[in-house]
Amino acid sequence: MAGYYLSRGFAVSGSDFNQSATTNALKKQGAIIFIGPHQAGNINRIIDLVIHTAAATKNNPELKKAKRIGIKTQLYAEALGDLTKQMFTIAISGMHGKSTTTAMLALVLEKAGLDPTVIVGTKLREWKNMNYRVGKSKYLVIEADEYNASFLNYWPKIIVLTNIEEEHLDFYKDLKHIMKTFKEYVSHLGKKGILVANTDDKNVMKIAKSAKCKVVCY
Repeated sequence: MAGYYLSRGFAVSGSDFNQSATTNALKKQGAIIFIGPHQAGNINRIIDLVIHTAAATKNNPELKKAKRIGIKTQLYAEALGDLTKQMFTIAISGMHGKSTTTAMLALVLEKAGLDPTVIVGTKLREWKNMNYRVGKSKYLVIEADEYNASFLNYWPKIIVLTNIEEEHLDFYKDLKHIMKTFKEYVSHLGKKGILVANTDDKNVMKIAKSAKCKVVCY
């Protein structure tokens, strides 16, 4: 998201506990990066929006400062969710294979001349080891994570569903809870959306059979 906003001409700053290839790349693009423990002094009134990881607690000094001085705060998933409402979004979901599938689809669309914007959970050598690509078309391809039900923030036109099984049981109660959440997520497609479903996965097919949108199987 930081890379996307930089590419769109926004001023971006941020904090991380450790320096990394990612923070170095963002610095080269013009971001102001604070390395080390988060500090309230990193937040000031000229900031319009603070986007934070779900790992940041309510006691995080930067979040507390932002809320105290009236700056809007959003979880990463909420910020990405706003973006999905503005673009023709294709979301890749499932317990395994999301990054691979997202990367493959993104490269296909790129080679086809559709110039997508892409946000993926891994680095691609085709994009100079970056984990995003900013295109000029209406298409947005994202890796949509099921952890903490984050994907319920997203409103795609197409969902690719790879597989569903018991995972993230520190958040979900059981498979029944997982299936209920995926069903709610797929309902975001509406009647005009498309679900691309893996027929080798019985749980995916249960979701597909209850979907009210068009279903394409593979």
